[in-house]
Amino acid sequence: MQVRMAPVDEAEALDMLAGLKSAALLSGYRGAPPRDLAALAALIARLSRLAMEYPGIAELDLNPVLVLPAGQGVRIADVRILRG
Repeated sequence: MQVRMAPVDEAEALDMLAGLKSAALLSGYRGAPPRDLAALAALIARLSRLAMEYPGIAELDLNPVLVLPAGQGVRIADVRILRG
């Protein structure tokens, strides 16, 4: 798990992703194509800005976040936002 103070930018988000134990799975593992880390980092950065701009958000759940092959982006199947 990686933790930073919000807001984070895309470079910080990429650094966080690189520090995960599962980073190899995102970089292409056992013949699988590398995942779109740039799109995932952009999502993390945008969510950190959202949290800063709307302090009334108590919880934000994105489940699952599908990280597609490089250049294809991310898809979010379900979002739940709870206000505090």
